Amino acid sequence: MAESLQRDDGGRILRPQIIVFLFSLAVFLAAPVIEVSDSRYAALLSECFWRHRTAELDEYYKVPVPGPSGDAGRPDEANKYQLVKARGHVTYFFPHATSMLSIPLVAAMNAVGVSAATPDGRLNLAGEIRIGRAVASVLMAGLTCVFFAMAVMMLPVSWSVVVALGASLGSQILSTASRGLWSHDWEIFLYGLIAHSILSAEHRGARIRAVWLGTLVAWIYFVRPTGVVAIFAVSVYVWWVHRTEFIAYAAILTGWLAAFVGYWWSVFGMILPPYFMAARMQFQNFAVRLAGNLISPSRGLFVIVPTTLFVLYLVVRYRRHLAHRQLAVLALAQIAGLEIVISNFYWSPGFCYGPRYFTDAIPWFVLLAILGLDAMRHAQDAARHRMEIAAAIFLLAVSVAMNARGAWSYEALNWSRSDYAGHLPGIFDWRYPQFMAGLIAPPSD
Repeated sequence: MAESLQRDDGGRILRPQIIVFLFSLAVFLAAPVIEVSDSRYAALLSECFWRHRTAELDEYYKVPVPGPSGDAGRPDEANKYQLVKARGHVTYFFPHATSMLSIPLVAAMNAVGVSAATPDGRLNLAGEIRIGRAVASVLMAGLTCVFFAMAVMMLPVSWSVVVALGASLGSQILSTASRGLWSHDWEIFLYGLIAHSILSAEHRGARIRAVWLGTLVAWIYFVRPTGVVAIFAVSVYVWWVHRTEFIAYAAILTGWLAAFVGYWWSVFGMILPPYFMAARMQFQNFAVRLAGNLISPSRGLFVIVPTTLFVLYLVVRYRRHLAHRQLAVLALAQIAGLEIVISNFYWSPGFCYGPRYFTDAIPWFVLLAILGLDAMRHAQDAARHRMEIAAAIFLLAVSVAMNARGAWSYEALNWSRSDYAGHLPGIFDWRYPQFMAGLIAPPSD
């Protein structure tokens, strides 16, 4: 009988999970906007890894590119900032872990005849775009399933479907992460696995899987330097809550970090590659950048993804009913740490739509949403709940509409090349916000 119930429960969860995956994948593939900026050469590097076992792109790109310090000047062809010359060879400037982790998916695309390289050994931009879009879409649909698996631990299946799809279609996952193979993609996928792993352990009252968790945290940093926030926050959490597992966790984390340093030294001749250097931080105008990241009409998280405000409200309003307060603290620490880092960095996140830098926080907002909704369900206040659910539906609809603009409108994307995006006051100008580009004319002044 117990085995039969377990099979029924598995089927009850598996069917909606498949639907969530297929529906989100269809939306991501249907959205017409494609972003190829930082991600150019990411798929080509994946092919180079699995075909030639090297990070050297010399045979694919023969125009001189700058060295790690930039002293050789920019390449003489446009839009080649994605490449760098290191140890006498051309390689990808942005983190290589994205290309490494994408190898199986890129190999599958190669198997059906889509390649990022031309027969004569050059970048095939059309193939690069098709591969990047396919990998990003599949990866983000998989992340949507991870969100569902997290939510269904504590919420009804119907609520879990709404949480998973709302998190993906009403956030930068739709408007940014699914539009191309950004380094954000693998970072938030790994963050989703971390959140799922620790929520599962807490919910079952079990030990964390220290080796798995340490591996995920290490690779998050390898994928994107903002992952350093996870190294501190998750490590403190493991020490505080799962101290008996800390030695195993710390050992595997240290081992992976040592391996990464070895890789960087072999490729770049440095302990840290140029993209990871702390010198890229700009410790000035913190308050203005903080406001820009949170409330500006074109880059503000609370404007483009207003559901995040509701999530924070739930956690504060029902803090006494939270089932796992230590997880809420961890999630809030991750979000705050990320905000501190990106507010000390270049304020404009380049050619993109909305608050791209805050994409990394999405899985932690999802965790907070699950904890907050569970707490709300256990609080005895039916009248307030109806109002809260109505507010949540409204904010979710706004979030989906806002991020759909980024996935369906090239006018909105191209706003990031305008004078408004290029100057700090522009992102605070409500007369011509990015989400309205293409719907209204810019001011004459």
